[in-house]
Amino acid sequence: MKAKFFSLVAASLALGFTACNNDSETSSTTTDTTSTGTVSTMDANASSNSATSNQDYTALADTFRMNSDAGNYLDPKTGKSIKISVDPSTGTRYNTETNEPVWRYVDRRTWWVYGGNNWDSMGTAKMENNKIMYRGDNDSWETYDNRWKNDDMKMQDEWKKKYGDTKIKISKDGDIKVKDEDGKVKYDGNSGKVKTDSSK
Repeated sequence: MKAKFFSLVAASLALGFTACNNDSETSSTTTDTTSTGTVSTMDANASSNSATSNQDYTALADTFRMNSDAGNYLDPKTGKSIKISVDPSTGTRYNTETNEPVWRYVDRRTWWVYGGNNWDSMGTAKMENNKIMYRGDNDSWETYDNRWKNDDMKMQDEWKKKYGDTKIKISKDGDIKVKDEDGKVKYDGNSGKVKTDSSK
């Protein structure tokens, strides 16, 4: 646990020091658009849900927060509004409520589906009898289970293999919290102190 934590802290700090504030993301927003700081799209070309990056995603995180607050993002499974947080140092997207990674979402303003490795537009959706449907092959309309479920399960499995049950949160003030099967560790960004708790 401690070895994992310190390597994560070192990586996070290295990312923080090397962030070049290069906001090369392109996004189309409207004025009606919290980052919880969770390490875990708006119409943006950004990195995938990975923990490595040398860019600063602060502007993207703000855009997602505003669009989430405006109810512009929909959960692809339910068609209901979802709040998505973006980690400002990695670009990772998370469901603000569950802290689980987000693999795709629907923008209700355009009905485009975003996801994949580059968060490009992947297709279109529509609401039909209070159920969200997706355009499939031959212009047929399919349910989430038929259109996206297998892809999302594959990404979820790959993420779990890479990160296991470890949960990481980074707050705006630089505090880092890591929780896994061995307990909890907190790094205070202001003081640099590390506090561990092995009780479960």
